[in-house]
Amino acid sequence: MADKKLELRVIAPTASADKSLASYKKGVNVDMVIMRCTTGDLGVLPGRTPCSMVLGKGDLRVFNDGNEKRMEIDGGIASVGNDVVTILTDSVKAV
Repeated sequence: MADKKLELRVIAPTASADKSLASYKKGVNVDMVIMRCTTGDLGVLPGRTPCSMVLGKGDLRVFNDGNEKRMEIDGGIASVGNDVVTILTDSVKAV
């Protein structure tokens, strides 16, 4: 299970303008994602049961190979399935 990764896609109009986030639109392989939902934080690891959730305003934390990257999102929706996490939001910026 240690070799499994998630594919994270963050789709937002502002993601294309920020070069550090542009690759997330196509999909990036990561170890874990923690997102701020309206009901609290949700951590996603490979093998997670499929689900959808409404996102609140807050940090999207991405962990890969022992490193953490933070992005600030302004709400939206997220879908998890088949080790793919897709986030649709109006605004995202690197923190």
